[in-house]
Amino acid sequence: MSYTHIEDLSNEIFYEIFEFIDYYDLYNAFSNLNNRFQNLFNYPYLSLSTNIEHTSATEVEKYCTQFITPNKHRIVSLYFNDRLYINNSLSSYIIDSSFNRLQSLNFNRVQHKQFLSLLPTLMSLPHLSSIIVHFNDNIVNLTEIYRLIFQLPFLNKLELLAKGYSLTMSLPLNELEQHSHIKHLIINHACSLTELINLLSYTPLLVHLTCMELCKQDQYIEKITSLKIFKLTSITFHMCNVEFSNLEIFIQNIGKQLRVLCINTSQDIAYMNATRWEQLISKYIPNLRVLKFGYDEYHYQNIELASHHTLLNQFTSSFWINRGWFFQITVDIDYWPPIKVTYSISPNRPSWCHMYEETDNIKLTVDRLYFAASREYLVDKIFSFISTFHITHLTIDCEKFAYIKFIQLLSMLPNLNSLKIMSLSYFKLKCAVNQSCLMNNKIITLEFQSFIENIDLEKIQFFIDLCPHMKYLQVKCEHTFNIESILRYILLKNNTKFNFFCLWVPITNDIMIKQLQIMINHEKLLIQHYEIKRTTDKIYLQWNN
Repeated sequence: MSYTHIEDLSNEIFYEIFEFIDYYDLYNAFSNLNNRFQNLFNYPYLSLSTNIEHTSATEVEKYCTQFITPNKHRIVSLYFNDRLYINNSLSSYIIDSSFNRLQSLNFNRVQHKQFLSLLPTLMSLPHLSSIIVHFNDNIVNLTEIYRLIFQLPFLNKLELLAKGYSLTMSLPLNELEQHSHIKHLIINHACSLTELINLLSYTPLLVHLTCMELCKQDQYIEKITSLKIFKLTSITFHMCNVEFSNLEIFIQNIGKQLRVLCINTSQDIAYMNATRWEQLISKYIPNLRVLKFGYDEYHYQNIELASHHTLLNQFTSSFWINRGWFFQITVDIDYWPPIKVTYSISPNRPSWCHMYEETDNIKLTVDRLYFAASREYLVDKIFSFISTFHITHLTIDCEKFAYIKFIQLLSMLPNLNSLKIMSLSYFKLKCAVNQSCLMNNKIITLEFQSFIENIDLEKIQFFIDLCPHMKYLQVKCEHTFNIESILRYILLKNNTKFNFFCLWVPITNDIMIKQLQIMINHEKLLIQHYEIKRTTDKIYLQWNN
């Protein structure tokens, strides 16, 4: 069946479309179009969503009177985008049981006292399953807010953002049988581990937990006997400042069913102990599938190899590789100090591993590589520091690409098998000196993340010549008009040097592939057998070598 006019669509399809359109826009677009759309718009079971963000108190009052009040029974979602709108909206009507289909409430900027006064009226809403609230004033204590929220009978998701210099949450441990039905909890404010444990005692059905910041606390957590959470499968701590020993105790009590764990920290070097992680995961998190872990170090004047650095290669043992978790070092050398070094574990399988397996991969990313003369000594120390690791993959993202420093870094990483260059903009061929000392490198995959001008072809060729063992080349193009010239240049000069080429372009299609085949055959760019295929944004060319 084919449709030629919008009127040909069934009523059911229109009802589905209407659910994705804001009520105000829906009214302006369809209410007075014709009788059919008027009837569709007035359908009593149509679910309506509203986004209240008008320019004046008068408009807010008008919107509430004309649109909200007559349709309380059809509204499933209310979104308040500003404190002024919230004040005027809530003074114009009360959210009560007449909103009998309301499922979602979103307050973008609201004062906590105003939200607190609203909470008792939400108890009567039979379908309210989601609350997102961002407070715009400083709060001292969140206890009463959480206490009332946990009493909402059908709440499934809660996201709460709050700010305050001495923010506290003094909920006691829940020793009653009453509990919340919340399954998704996003704590977008700082809290201690003790406060978090007490809070979780009210949410035994929790599945996904996200916490913006776990604060450092002095006391040592010995036991967590009363915490009964059996469905928690995902935890994210954006900044975890608790000691690793305390986190271990927490995980030991809630980790059995955990499948996803994401942690960023910068406080306790015990987090860098791979052996302790292996023991914790093997014994207490047997179902863990995704681990994202990051540890940040900051260096102002110098960087020295410490005892915990010498153990980092343990993150490349078979325990980690077999689980598909890869170790990475990211060095951010900006114009201003400090230099930031991040050690991380992630499940993102590097692209070079798909074709050329390594058992002990360590990926090094160098961001914002700035070679000011005043920082030369510190940069040299950084290079010397990272050369102590068994680096197999290097990604360079440079604001100022100094060729001499690049050669220096490359010569200090003899185990490299993959090189990714994010930009060629500042690389000058005239600066190139004799690089014969690097011709014995082990690089087999070479990737360029940004190709803009044809002049970059000479630079790409320089790197191809620099890597005599290369097997795979990938070039990302910003435009499609120069694809043929890129492919022609690469094949004419290099078809015997490697045999796998990937062009990453904005979009591909079958016509483009056919044109490239015609060019290759007509110009005899490849006389051996080859295969060319595409995905949505990549063209793969492989030939016998």
